[in-house]
Amino acid sequence: MTLIRLIDRVLSRTLGAICSVLLVLMIGFIIYTVVLRTVFLAPPFWGDTLTLFANTWLVLLAFVLAVRTRSNIAMTTAHAFLPTSVTRFFEGLWIALFGALGLLLLVKGWEVVGRIPGSYWELGNLPKSYPMMILPISGVLVMAASAMAMIDHIRDRDGRGTDEDDAKEH
Repeated sequence: MTLIRLIDRVLSRTLGAICSVLLVLMIGFIIYTVVLRTVFLAPPFWGDTLTLFANTWLVLLAFVLAVRTRSNIAMTTAHAFLPTSVTRFFEGLWIALFGALGLLLLVKGWEVVGRIPGSYWELGNLPKSYPMMILPISGVLVMAASAMAMIDHIRDRDGRGTDEDDAKEH
């Protein structure tokens, strides 16, 4: 297994674990907030804010995983109706467009992080720029995922069974 494939595998598993933790946290924050709001009539002032952050980070990190595994529902549906050469072209185009979106997230996200003023008083004056760091972080990760997906696409891999392909390389 090459170093790049090892990094790819570790990063994918790490992002999957982070997404799982964020999902559990988000559900926990929601349940806690709802119970305190409805049963005790004393909702926590930070519950909705943390739920929003966990949701946003979860969606953007899961998007990275979807780009990497080439799990595009529009392309999967198109495979049934279009010739293979056409679907391969559009799949490559989608991957390239996702890479461009990653660049946009990186550049514009960094601008947002640099310009957003203030802090969240409910979270101990956490600067508002900290939670917004997911934009440039996910931008970098989406670009990397797009690059790896494009390599797999060019090598005619399906992006899902890389263990067997890596074993064949050695």
